[in-house]
Amino acid sequence: MTPSCRLRTADASDAEAVALLHTDSWRRTYRGMMSDEFLDGGALENRRRVWRERLGTDDIDRLVVVADDGTRIVGFICVFARGDAGWGSYIDNLHVVHDWHGRGVGRLLMRAAAEWVSRTQPGAGVYLYVMEANARARAFYDRLGARNVEIVALADPGGGQAPNCRYAWADARALL
Repeated sequence: MTPSCRLRTADASDAEAVALLHTDSWRRTYRGMMSDEFLDGGALENRRRVWRERLGTDDIDRLVVVADDGTRIVGFICVFARGDAGWGSYIDNLHVVHDWHGRGVGRLLMRAAAEWVSRTQPGAGVYLYVMEANARARAFYDRLGARNVEIVALADPGGGQAPNCRYAWADARALL
């Protein structure tokens, strides 16, 4: 299914919308994986701070793309070109608004990230972390051909810690 949205590079004016989408996604998805106190309390301010900083500064090694349906941002992806010398570029976030799940927005955003990585880092791999308990996201990355190469305990912004799977593609072009 081809979603009716437009992809564009995010800018500073998108920080609030991205923070709201990100927080809502965490609250819906990570309940029981992150602390309720953080999700219901400090998560929104934490995400506002992160996205204001990221979108308010230029970084040639970072790309943030949003999917816009003409009235709102319905998804976003953030990728860092030189995430790890061995694994390649790091996809830090991929989130789609709840009512747009299953419409192909995530796949479009992943393709946009892969195109950018392939252009800026030819031959580079791509990796990301996803909480082990996030079965829906893990199934999505499996369908996109990623390999779950390891499970590591990672701290989250709310002060907790959870097992995360590192999903990897040896070459970003595998996502095109």
